This record gives sequence, C-alpha cells and structure tokens, in this order.
Amino acid sequence: MSNIQEDKNRLRKKISSIKNEYNKEELERRSQEVLDVLELTGVFQSAKTIFIYNSMEDEVKTSDFIRKWEKEKDFYTPVVKGDEIIFRQCNINTQLKESSFGIQEPIGENFSDYSKVDLVIVPGLAFDRKKNRMGRGKGYYDRFLPKLTAPKMGICFEFQLFDTIPSDKNDIKMDYIVSENEFIW
Repeated sequence: MSNIQEDKNRLRKKISSIKNEYNKEELERRSQEVLDVLELTGVFQSAKTIFIYNSMEDEVKTSDFIRKWEKEKDFYTPVVKGDEIIFRQCNINTQLKESSFGIQEPIGENFSDYSKVDLVIVPGLAFDRKKNRMGRGKGYYDRFLPKLTAPKMGICFEFQLFDTIPSDKNDIKMDYIVSENEFIW
C-alpha cells in the first residue's frame, strides 16, 4: 500500500472517531447549519438541475433539504450499479429502495443529459482548503465526476475540513466547499 493510501486510511479512522463523538441530533443540527450556508451561495441559487446524494447516517443530511427545495429545483440522486454510479430523479413521489450500503436509492429512469446539470453536491469524508476531496475509498465519484462540466460542491461538517489532506492524481478536486462556517471557492 502506498504512503498516500496509508495516510488516507489513517485520516478515515480519525474522522470516524470524531464523528462518533456526536449524537444523531447534533449531526442533524450541524447538517442544517451546512445547508443554511449552501442555500446562500449564488451557485445554488441559480441552479435548476442538481445532482445531490441521499445521505448515510454519518453524512450531512440531505433528505429534508431536497424536500424543501423540490418545487423550485430538480434533484437527482445516485444509484450504485457495479463500480459506477448513475443518477435518477428524486422527489416526494419517487419510490426508493435501500441499497446494500444502507442508502435510499431512487427507482426510475437513468438521467443521462449531463449538459443540463447545473450543480453537483458531493459528499466526502474529508476535504481541504485547496478543494481536495477524500471519499470512502471506492472511487465512485472520482470515476463519475469527469463526465460533467457542472460545478462540483463538496459539503461537510467543520471537523471534516482540513488545511491539507492526502490526495493523488485520481482524486477529483471540487470547485466549492461548504461547511458550517466556511464557503471556499
């Protein structure tokens, strides 16, 4: 294993340990603070078609946010198919099924007109102020994001934002990063 992979694994363990210090209510409150900052950004305000994720237990919670804005914006969330992710529309009427990762995934048609995407809101385990992103290590987003020209916005809790994180040539940088107290562009 390379030094970068070892450094990433150490950071993943550190983040997991920090997250365990917070209960569900604290993470939900912090999630709302992150999303309050996101809503103020011009890139979100002007976006109509948005790729976003259905959150896992330890990520910034997105389900209420999608419900709040679904009358004004079209949201699409990922579905894992083998080693890739595809996106499908997600709104109040969308049927969902739980994936093997415990994530609610939409049932329906795949969205493939990537030129119509105005913004991609991306989860991550860690980000840095140089706009690097570190995910869970499976590479789904790093393989998918090069297909898009839309701005990429990483969202995270403040304790997931560092001055520098380990990264390599396969890691896709973000255009923006939002935490409870920062908007980096």
